[in-house]
Amino acid sequence: MGHDRWCGDVRPLVWAKRGRRGLCCHPYDLCTESIARAAGVTVTDARGRPVDAPLDVDTDVAWIGYANSSIRAQVEPVLQQLLREHGL
Repeated sequence: MGHDRWCGDVRPLVWAKRGRRGLCCHPYDLCTESIARAAGVTVTDARGRPVDAPLDVDTDVAWIGYANSSIRAQVEPVLQQLLREHGL
């Protein structure tokens, strides 16, 4: 419905910290990232860099999507601080 301002999946960071794997996004789950980008959405990896994952069915992918650059500027610094505080 277009109500999300930002969303993401950091489960791969949590599972990696625990030394095991769990239910996570994979590269094919982000197949519409280029469409979102064309619509003005910013999609990054969990560290704020462009998503760069191999095109396979096994790699766990952490990502964050922001509706626009203004929301990213508001949310990303706080989110990155929280990830650091939790050792992720």
